[in-house]
Amino acid sequence: MEKITKFSNFDVFIIVKELDKILTNGRVNNVYQIDDLIILKINTLSNETKNLIIKNDSRINITNYDYPIPKFPSQYILSLRKFLRNRKILKIYQYNFDRIIVFELTDITGVPWNFIIELFNKGNFILLDDNNFIKVAKSYKKYKDRDVLANKEYEFPKIKGNNLLNIDKDDFDKIIINSKEEIIRIIARNVNISGLYSEEVCFRANLDKNRIGESLNEIERDLLFKALKSLRNQLMFGDINAQIVKNDDGEELIFIPFKLEILKNYQSQDYKSFNEAVDNYFSKLDYQQLEKPKEKKIHQEINKFEKVLKSQEEYLDELRKKKENYYRYGDYIYNNFHSLQKLLNVILDAKSKGYNWEDINTKLLTAKKNNYEDLKSFIRIVPSTRQLVIRINSDEILIDLSKSIGENANRIYEKGKRVDKKSNGTLQAIQKTKEILDKLQRKKENEIQEISQLIKKPKKKWYERFRWFYTSDGFLVIGGRDASSNEIIYKKHIEPNDLVFHTNFPGSPLAIIKNPNNETISETSKRETADFVASYSRAWKENWGVVDIFYITPDQISKTPPSGEFLPKGSFMISGKKNIIKDAKTELAIKLEFVELKQDSTDESIILYPMLKYGPPKAIKTQNRNYITLKPSKSGESKGKMAKKIKDFFYKSYEEELKKWINLLSLDEIIMIIPSGKAILIEPR
Repeated sequence: MEKITKFSNFDVFIIVKELDKILTNGRVNNVYQIDDLIILKINTLSNETKNLIIKNDSRINITNYDYPIPKFPSQYILSLRKFLRNRKILKIYQYNFDRIIVFELTDITGVPWNFIIELFNKGNFILLDDNNFIKVAKSYKKYKDRDVLANKEYEFPKIKGNNLLNIDKDDFDKIIINSKEEIIRIIARNVNISGLYSEEVCFRANLDKNRIGESLNEIERDLLFKALKSLRNQLMFGDINAQIVKNDDGEELIFIPFKLEILKNYQSQDYKSFNEAVDNYFSKLDYQQLEKPKEKKIHQEINKFEKVLKSQEEYLDELRKKKENYYRYGDYIYNNFHSLQKLLNVILDAKSKGYNWEDINTKLLTAKKNNYEDLKSFIRIVPSTRQLVIRINSDEILIDLSKSIGENANRIYEKGKRVDKKSNGTLQAIQKTKEILDKLQRKKENEIQEISQLIKKPKKKWYERFRWFYTSDGFLVIGGRDASSNEIIYKKHIEPNDLVFHTNFPGSPLAIIKNPNNETISETSKRETADFVASYSRAWKENWGVVDIFYITPDQISKTPPSGEFLPKGSFMISGKKNIIKDAKTELAIKLEFVELKQDSTDESIILYPMLKYGPPKAIKTQNRNYITLKPSKSGESKGKMAKKIKDFFYKSYEEELKKWINLLSLDEIIMIIPSGKAILIEPR
């Protein structure tokens, strides 16, 4: 059996039902692209963020895995962001039982748009306006029966064959009776289902899949149609029992939404939802695609700088030889100063008497043949340049006849010095190249040690949607991130025994100490909660070191304004006496913990997923040694720069085998923890 890497229309039917249930009434928060994958970040109605992943002509599903988000979006993605951000999802459905998914969207004005996903012909993602005109498409093309072009009206492709969901017995009989093909091909082509499900129909009808259609009698056709109808009913009304099917070696081959009889003898693994099965199946395929180019790029970079280094070292060797030669030539000239000066005087004297250069050269060559001692190094005179050529061992050196022997020696020494300077510059360049190579080699080694699969994030607990921490006494404290989450805390999470914390000025979280068992809440827990509220209030941005915080009981807070007044979102009415905690500190500690995870029930490998905990320093210090403290400061770093510093601190603080897990820390998640405003980082002593 061949490995399946694309959705069938069966898969689209099931996944769309699951997506519609989870994502309808959610809003598109952002759009990303990773190679041929598009990820829509969607805030759901239940205040959860879901990552919807769409891969060209392969599949669509919600993913729980961490995909590496590129820093720079393409122009196509920027266009999609412009039109898709903040649009509400009204409905998700499959078009005409084809591999086409339609997202019905709207904006604050209520204008309806459609986002079309075509999972065929290399895939396409098309955004339509309220007039059904194409605003943005991944690819524009003219087809036989339609055109996908900018600002043109969109047409759905014509469906080939019959629709499984509404085919009747008469239509089915017609396509069987009049065909000379095998029944497995007839069903696949004319009922528009994949070969796998076509084979399942034949198997359930107990008919040889290679039988020719026109050879079937009425009873056999009836059996075949009943098997088709049974499969259709299971698809439409049956329970989902999603599986990943494997061969005898444990290799994953197929993902299916429910059990198929033809696969009953294969190994399989069950999943709670079809989406979960698809997510697990494709995460492994995606990892191979995403990681191989990454490894290749590092190898290419290493090869490139190894060539640069080789060239630099060869050049350095050449410079060293030149320098040695220049100094040797200078030394020779000084060591033979008198004989060379005598030769120079003879030449210049002959020239002053009217001899031309050619005559002088001829006379000197004749004298050399007679073994004249001072002409041992003489080679020739070059009339055009007025230079004397002498031999030093096997090298020929030029002496300028317009300069003295001493000046010529100094000129050659200067050349040596210039070459020496070039050597020093080349040495520095070589050092830099070696440093780059060293970094790349370490990066390559880290890649080898890196996690060999995409990582699935641990499921968030309910309170992790908000800001939260545990006090030194073990009380859970939650606080709003903004007006919307303040509102949710008020409506859903305040209980009679809790304490409610806030400030007397706007721009602060509504925080509560959860007290389900009606225990006595200590002054320590109250003080820590006050510091927590202060740190995430406007006081941090204003660079206030301390601020007063108050707390009340739940029966003192209300959303009912005085008659004729209006309370904006996230605002509340307070009645009765407030309990003031003076001089709460704007100070936050952040620590790192590793959560042990198993990625899959059949996977024995343990994942050490990094998670940041944060809160008042006293609460954090008692729980962890590797922590940092943040304080507000006008001269401090922005949230983005501070996030990098925090990640770098933890990376340096832990042993080598944990560094690969720390790499999973998202800068975006760190930024979410840091209060609004500038901050300075204080490392523990």
